[in-house]
Amino acid sequence: MMVTVLGGLVIGGMAWWTVDRENRLRADIADLEQRMAIEIATRDAAIERLGRDRRIARIEVLDQQESGGEGVRTQLRFIELDDEGRELGRRDLSVPGEVIHIDAWTARFDPERVAQGEDPLRDRTLVLLRRIYSDRISPSQGLLLDTPGAIPDGYAGSKRARFEQGIWKRFWTLATDPAAARSSGLRVAQGEAVYKPMRPGETYELRVEAVGGMTLVPVQSHANAIPRDP
Repeated sequence: MMVTVLGGLVIGGMAWWTVDRENRLRADIADLEQRMAIEIATRDAAIERLGRDRRIARIEVLDQQESGGEGVRTQLRFIELDDEGRELGRRDLSVPGEVIHIDAWTARFDPERVAQGEDPLRDRTLVLLRRIYSDRISPSQGLLLDTPGAIPDGYAGSKRARFEQGIWKRFWTLATDPAAARSSGLRVAQGEAVYKPMRPGETYELRVEAVGGMTLVPVQSHANAIPRDP
């Protein structure tokens, strides 16, 4: 009887230990799967933030004509866009030449800060559009787009507007003083320009990457666009 009782206790203990160990293993696996899911989601969110780009303007090429002894003049419609792609304002411009330049100040933050996404004011490259010019005129003769130090359209009165205005007011200090740039979380502040030859009927989008610079992307060519040379 004693042997039977002891055997039952041993078998019962082993069964309990086996079930308990199995339950703990299942709990460990579930915890590991949960942590992996969180890490994957965090990684994917960081990748999405680093790869994010946004439209800031659309450029429509309306016309191109010879203008007396000045050569070709290009008629443009410049449409500024907010973060949601809604129109903020538009201007029709006339620029001598065919190769159109768009000049801006850009302030880029540390990629790690952008990837973490913890600071909504430093989660993307900031851009202040300055002017449009061409291969026929110097930048100083270009047509002004935004006023340096002004509140960017669409942000008036917001915390982001005040933050960006502070960046633009100190822009060249931040561009040339590494300590000042670091204190603001900036990786680089600089002027840059994008340009392309343009033809009537073409449409371009001015885009900016979260941690990169500007790009000028052709998005549409109307039926009446002048064909380019092969």
